[in-house]
Amino acid sequence: MTDIIKLPPPSVRGKMTVEEAISKRRSVRSFSNRQINRETLSQLLWASDGITDTVDKLRSAPSAGAIYPLDLYIIAGNKGVEGLEAGVYRYNPERNGLYLQVSGDFRKQLAEGCFKQDFVADAPFSLVICYRPEDLIKRYGNNAEKYAYFEVGHVAQNFSLACVALGLGSVVIGAFTEETICKSMNLNGHPKPLYIIAAGFPAA
Repeated sequence: MTDIIKLPPPSVRGKMTVEEAISKRRSVRSFSNRQINRETLSQLLWASDGITDTVDKLRSAPSAGAIYPLDLYIIAGNKGVEGLEAGVYRYNPERNGLYLQVSGDFRKQLAEGCFKQDFVADAPFSLVICYRPEDLIKRYGNNAEKYAYFEVGHVAQNFSLACVALGLGSVVIGAFTEETICKSMNLNGHPKPLYIIAAGFPAA
């Protein structure tokens, strides 16, 4: 295990209301090459599925049985995130930090896996939401995958609205080849990718 890359603490107060963020949310498929900073990345990840209750370890997105079977990965491009080398990073909510999964700029491979949607390669970074089924299946059996899809929707909406509030654009992607995505992220099929969101500052 590599050393954790600590992120700045998130803020619980923003400059935009939830209603404004909802009204302005649109799918964005054209991105500038402007970097985001670590403060912005921290805010996005915390809003998506970060710890909001330090006593009971509850998070910003609801989870069946508070099991939290999702893992969040950031695919950062070259100069996509200030102070981060290009690579695949796994988010650790408990420590609000990142673990480097594999170094390198994998945005083109990610776009290839998304049926050659080239804007994915242009986005400074993407979020890949993955599913670890074991604990959820143990408790909920055949309903486990249904609950996982509910949860991935909660996380994706949190991320999308946080992007708007921070001046970023994003687009959710459900069309991809799982095998190609896993290979580019060095996952070996575990955990299972469920959703991809390309993000960055919108092109002028």
